[in-house]
Amino acid sequence: MLGRAVVVFLYFVLVSLFGVFLRWSDVLGDLICFYCSHQQVPKIYDYVIVGGGSAGSIIASRLAEDRSKSVLVLEAGKYDSDLLHIPSMGLLLQNSPYDWKYKTVPQEHACHGLVNSSSVWPMGKILGGTSMLNNMLYTRGHKQDFDEWFEKHENYKYSDILYYYEKLEKHSIFVRDIIFHTVLPGIILSAAEHLGYPILDDNMDCEVGYSKPKAVLDEGKRWTTANVLKQNKDENLVIQLGCMVEKVLFRDNYEAYGVKYNYLKKTYTVRARLGVILAAGVVGTPKILMLSGVGDKEHLTQVGIQPKIDLPVGKNLQDHITTGFDLVLINETLELGIGQMLNPLSMWNYFTKGTGPWTTTGCELMAFFNTKNTSGQPDLQFMVMPLSIREDDGVFLRKLVGISDKTFSDYFARNRKPSITILPVVLHPKSRGFLRLHSKDPAEPPLIDPKYLSAPEDVDTLILGIQLIKQLVDTPQMKLIGAELNRTPFPGCEHHTFDTRAYWECYVTRLTITSYHPVGTCKMGHPSDVSTVVDFDFKVQRTNNLYVVDGSVLPTLTSGNINGAILMLAEMASDVIRKSYFLNTGYCRMSDLFLL
Repeated sequence: MLGRAVVVFLYFVLVSLFGVFLRWSDVLGDLICFYCSHQQVPKIYDYVIVGGGSAGSIIASRLAEDRSKSVLVLEAGKYDSDLLHIPSMGLLLQNSPYDWKYKTVPQEHACHGLVNSSSVWPMGKILGGTSMLNNMLYTRGHKQDFDEWFEKHENYKYSDILYYYEKLEKHSIFVRDIIFHTVLPGIILSAAEHLGYPILDDNMDCEVGYSKPKAVLDEGKRWTTANVLKQNKDENLVIQLGCMVEKVLFRDNYEAYGVKYNYLKKTYTVRARLGVILAAGVVGTPKILMLSGVGDKEHLTQVGIQPKIDLPVGKNLQDHITTGFDLVLINETLELGIGQMLNPLSMWNYFTKGTGPWTTTGCELMAFFNTKNTSGQPDLQFMVMPLSIREDDGVFLRKLVGISDKTFSDYFARNRKPSITILPVVLHPKSRGFLRLHSKDPAEPPLIDPKYLSAPEDVDTLILGIQLIKQLVDTPQMKLIGAELNRTPFPGCEHHTFDTRAYWECYVTRLTITSYHPVGTCKMGHPSDVSTVVDFDFKVQRTNNLYVVDGSVLPTLTSGNINGAILMLAEMASDVIRKSYFLNTGYCRMSDLFLL
């Protein structure tokens, strides 16, 4: 017990010291920016890109390949560092100065075991964006996902999607097998084979079956598309950090000609000859559009903004949701925990070989299921992690998720056996929410309401996922490690009999967790669809020279982790925007763009 207490105390001290380091590095970044000659930056560029995250970095890099075009990237965050590219450090950036620290409004149907029934939404405020905070997992999505997105595109072919994925994977990112894992994947793969599920070597296309995941890593380090951006030394590409864009500037209420932004509490404007490209993410982009007068006219009028263009900005919000932390108990400790992380050998292996626990992605195994048997498209995903949310005795991990004190003390802390986490993820939720402004003050965070579990079908899918977990736990392979369900009554569900439909309904509405994949607030689609904000050429409807390229344009969620799809769309958009004059008379097949 003393050894465990010492390890937890040391962990607490190191996490606290790292938090201090992050705060001071943020302050130091501000001091450095203070002495920068920002006023000498040109006031006009061909392209102004708002956001240096996953999509913005690709767009900027591609547009800057034309040396005759000048490109400016305005990023609200600061530079990253080599230390922050240690994969296991991503969690420590959450709730730090490098995180926007968004939270949803209290949820009516979900999240009741979290603080204020609110879901925590970390998003990267740093060059590289949220890809600096995520688990680096990479999937493309299922073919049917994209068929549905581009159903009304006259010349769509799935080969176009594959072309851009291959271009992305060849030129912009490093996709590889995960480097470190425990014995857990081998045990569960054997159990899955016993149940008759396919075991796949490579499942980036999200087919039904079990597989080890792919990750975006290079020599053991986190890789983001900002690396590509930083490697560009051409003078036609300028990156300005610490710049929070407040609004798009319009001529005649439809033609975007620049942006207004705040830098060290001073306001500046910059003009764009050819295009303003918003890549500020699923929260940042709709917020900027609404502050600019583009959005639901009634809402804009209510917050005191003069409407310019009436579009459903902020609607169609959807997210992959999950549950199940510490639901499966086992009788032996696996090779991943705070003890292994603090072991000097782990540090040695990372810095000398690029291996070991410091390279972990957290998730060691994925599985996809089609519970409805209606098509090949999966509707449920498993993400398997060898960790418990109480691994650090409540010091840090549970706060990132937002688990309340009562929930932690009455449920998680009561279990002394080791546990693992198998997260059942609802891939195509029916629930839809929205994002709105609190006020016309650009510094005020927006109101985020995903309306989790407002559609009963999403509850059904989560419970189906729990039933599949039960089947897995009951296999001989899992019984060898003592696997069993955690029978501790979940707080608020004590009046229900364990393992009944009523109990699981109660459970999922209390332990409702985001998978950190919100999309859809600037939906892409055909102009005839009144629910769309962005056309297939990534242009905001009824505007000129204004584009959106980030997760907000996804019409629906992909059948898997979304970062790959966002990166693919950024590759596509860079070609479309560079050749947009070919699209003025109608839509052409995407793959034809490279032949023009």
